[in-house]
Amino acid sequence: MAVVTLARFASLPEASVAKSLLEAEGIGVVMPEQGPVAGMLDAGVMGGWQLLVIDDELEEARRILIEAGIGG
Repeated sequence: MAVVTLARFASLPEASVAKSLLEAEGIGVVMPEQGPVAGMLDAGVMGGWQLLVIDDELEEARRILIEAGIGG
């Protein structure tokens, strides 16, 4: 079991919505850039906000985001 990148987002609000949606569907999600200083970080410099999932849940997580019209 490995942790893999599911998606990258240019904005923190979009990444947070995607994370919440996945968690509501029972998918474990980690957003490494999230934390107390998240609002001060420049996502362009750091490569965007990424969501990580375990590889066993990757396809299901992708399906959920596609059906919700999130990311791309």
